[in-house]
Amino acid sequence: MLKYGLESLNHEVFISGPKIEPGMINLLVGAYFMPTEHMKKISSSGIQYAVVNTEIVKDGMLNFQPQKTDLINGYLPLMRGGRFVWDVVPQNLAELKDQHGIEAELIRWAYHERLEDIEHKANPDLDYYFFGFVTDRRKRLLTELNDAGLRGVADHSCPYFLRNDRIARAKLQINIRQDAKYVHVNAFRIGYLANNRTAILSEEEDDPTNYLQYAEVADKRNFAEAAAELVRGDKWKRLREESYERYRQILFKDVLEQVLDSSFAKAV
Repeated sequence: MLKYGLESLNHEVFISGPKIEPGMINLLVGAYFMPTEHMKKISSSGIQYAVVNTEIVKDGMLNFQPQKTDLINGYLPLMRGGRFVWDVVPQNLAELKDQHGIEAELIRWAYHERLEDIEHKANPDLDYYFFGFVTDRRKRLLTELNDAGLRGVADHSCPYFLRNDRIARAKLQINIRQDAKYVHVNAFRIGYLANNRTAILSEEEDDPTNYLQYAEVADKRNFAEAAAELVRGDKWKRLREESYERYRQILFKDVLEQVLDSSFAKAV
């Protein structure tokens, strides 16, 4: 999404993997995977970079996992040393600013035509599909769908072409929280699915960016009933068309243009 959005604004972009490019501005995605000494080396190198954070920052931890990364001594100093910080989780903005003095810009996922790459089956053979970590909590809700007589597939991990083929085969795409403490909407999942004209059934989540306007929302206590109701007749077809048209009203290149202007204005 970032690559396509930046290229739509006439920027030259390429994905360099685990390499740093000295002559360019490096957008570091997933930098929390690096050892602390690597983060310190980058922040002191003089190379131009910015951090794109995708994880929850809360209570001195990243994603509620103290072992995930050295937040205090590694990841936060890396953020401070960059040109700017982008974050995809709106709930992080106040935490980063108030607790750590980092003023991040929110990246709101929105429509881009180059991400529309699902070829839907005319007659889907699956009632539902879920992709993502199948935690115990998610497994319980997915089991309830099966117990209600729905036919579906859940993938803990799979290559994108298998994921996309199964999206194309399913009437409903499922969005449920991996654990009770993760209350935020998964912008990647909702955005990609809405961008690709799908019918999304989502659990209730904290949603300040209003991503769930592109989904049918149901309480976990009647989630299976809501799914069964949607796959009957043409309700799922109407949902996917209405959501898709709504999602296309906000263009990602416009979102990114505003974020770039704001980020570079602050970095001067």
